[in-house]
Amino acid sequence: MKKQFLIFISTVLFAVLFYNQEVGVNLSIFALILLGFNFSQKPDLLKDKKALILASCVVLSSLSNAWLFTFTTFISVIISSFVFRYYSVNPKLKLLSQAFINASNWFAAVVQIFQVDDWFQYDKSKPQNTFSKIFSYFILPFLILSVFFGIYVASSDTLSNWYHRYELDINSVILILVSVLGFYFSFVFWNAKIYNAFKVLDRSLRLDFTNQDKKQIKPTFEFLEIDFEKRSGIITLICLNSMLFAFIIIFNVEHFQTTSQQFSAYSSRIHNQINSLIGSIVLAMMVILFYFKGALNFIQNNKILLLLSKIWLGLNGFLVISAAIQNSVYIDALGLTYKRLGVYLFLILCIVGLFYSYQKINLQKTNFYLIDKMTWAVFYSLIGCSLLNWGSIVTRYNLQKETVDWNYLVYNLSGNEKDLINYYKEKNVAIPEDILNRLEYFDELPLLSKQLYYNNF
Repeated sequence: MKKQFLIFISTVLFAVLFYNQEVGVNLSIFALILLGFNFSQKPDLLKDKKALILASCVVLSSLSNAWLFTFTTFISVIISSFVFRYYSVNPKLKLLSQAFINASNWFAAVVQIFQVDDWFQYDKSKPQNTFSKIFSYFILPFLILSVFFGIYVASSDTLSNWYHRYELDINSVILILVSVLGFYFSFVFWNAKIYNAFKVLDRSLRLDFTNQDKKQIKPTFEFLEIDFEKRSGIITLICLNSMLFAFIIIFNVEHFQTTSQQFSAYSSRIHNQINSLIGSIVLAMMVILFYFKGALNFIQNNKILLLLSKIWLGLNGFLVISAAIQNSVYIDALGLTYKRLGVYLFLILCIVGLFYSYQKINLQKTNFYLIDKMTWAVFYSLIGCSLLNWGSIVTRYNLQKETVDWNYLVYNLSGNEKDLINYYKEKNVAIPEDILNRLEYFDELPLLSKQLYYNNF
């Protein structure tokens, strides 16, 4: 199918699915249909393993969104759909390049929409112009259909009654706004334009050093000889390793002496400390990026520097484990929340980052190698997080504790109504009015706005 037809079909589909609706099943249906259009446009993608993996991300996030709509599922559906779209346009694009291209296209579309000759595909070798295409394909058929539709409606009481009843149900202003939004989204999605500047940028983002890079060994600063830079790295890493080793001992001794009562009193401070540790681990990876961005990968007699770097990464890995243990003790004392789950996610990403930092210096890769791997790690983490009902997980865990923060469970979480109702029934306690009102609200939503989780009630 040609680009212009995909844009107009997607616009109509968007208007039908989202007019007078909330976001729910309709978003999943829209994403899956766009995925189908992508495959129909390029059937060869069915033989591409990477394309199938990315398509499965779209499908899984869409199914999860249809089951229970959250901000995470919404973002994962949108991002996975665009990642697949840009992969279908140019499979060699780096994920980071896709992000910049997509961001620019949202702004550029405001101008590109009016450059009809650029995106409305037709055979320019023929004397037909764009307007004649639009007139013959859309305007003329619409005018003729409108005339006959008016005649048929005027000639039938049934059709006339149906038309006037349906007409009253349509809010033309909202319909126009939804259609404009749908056209804008569809245009950005299907008119995935990659400018030459981004192509040049993408080619410059290499995972491996070139032979020229390996031969031209230059120091970071012109006034500093490469030998002095190596010694600087050795001195810095010896000091950092000694400091970190001492800190790990102090941190673990300090926190293992903390009682459950003290956790409650210093909740905010403990949370900030763990966040600071995560920040320090990110900085640790930046130290590796600084010293191994070029020349120090290839100079002779750099074994001590490499060894110290690996020890530095290993100690930071131990720091991640210490922070994870501390967060677990913290959760055991005070219960589970989204923020405390988020700490685990960041710690997992830190472990992934440390692993790829090790791979970077061990395999002599460029700095972008680490950035590329981490962007994909974040992408797949987002998809993975969208597949689970975290509200239910948090509620089930906290209901097993002696002290329960009912305000948090009832008013701050969603997708946990089944767990709460089962608990209230088991304890023979009245169900809070807020939960009943919430269930009634979701039950009365129109079909396309539904969340399948609430249908079972």
